[in-house]
Order: sequence, then C-alpha cells, then structure tokens
Amino acid sequence: MTITIPGFGELTPVDHAPDGVACWNATVADTAVSVLVERPATADDLDLEFIGSVLRDRERLLAVAHEAAADHLREHPGYAPDAIDEPEFTFHPGRDWLVRFAEVRVPGFTELGVVVVFNGVDVVGVDDLADVELADD
Repeated sequence: MTITIPGFGELTPVDHAPDGVACWNATVADTAVSVLVERPATADDLDLEFIGSVLRDRERLLAVAHEAAADHLREHPGYAPDAIDEPEFTFHPGRDWLVRFAEVRVPGFTELGVVVVFNGVDVVGVDDLADVELADD
C-alpha cells in the first residue's frame, strides 16, 4: 500500500521494516522523506495534510533544524558551520516529526547523526543519538 502526501505524491512501502512497523519513503522535491507507523497505530492515523504542509515549508524548517543542530554542536571541538549535512525528514502519526542530519563531521560523533525533533513547527529537542567520545589530544 502506498501513501500519498498532498501536493508531493506517493511514498512507497519499505518491505524490510521491523515487525510491527510500517514504513514508507521517497525523495520528495529533493528531500529524503520517511513515514513510520508503529502498531497499534495504522496509516489511517497519519495526518497527511500536516506532512504536506511541513514539506511545503521545508526550506524554512530545514534552516530552523540546521540552526538548532548547530546550537547543540557549536561547543564541541572540531565543529564548523558546514559540519552537518544530508537531512532526512521523518514523520509519525500526530504532529511530532524530525529532521535527522545523517552526516555529522564533528570528531566523536557516529554515523547515526543528529536529530532535531519538532512538535508542529516548533523545535522541542536535539539529540546526537550517541554519546560523544572525545579523542585525547
């Protein structure tokens, strides 16, 4: 079953999702987009209009996410303004969603990246997805 985001098109199901999780993804207007639904929720619980509204405003919201991630990383040794890249938008039922920067070029960070969590259009948290392991210099 595909899902359609109004104004952006269809997302195809991922056939290798973990048990109990339905996942769809696509590249929508040069933006990697994933939608995840964990049981007991279903695709009917998704607010596709809301997801479409976020994607229509993605440039501004991506700038907000970038600034929040930069604020989180700025004090770490080796941080530079171009240290994060490869944003991915991920949505769930409701108004909580996130931008994960898959590439973080700051020493000690893992390939898991940095996640900026939103509720609606407001940033509610930043998580680096792993403890930073600072190298002894």
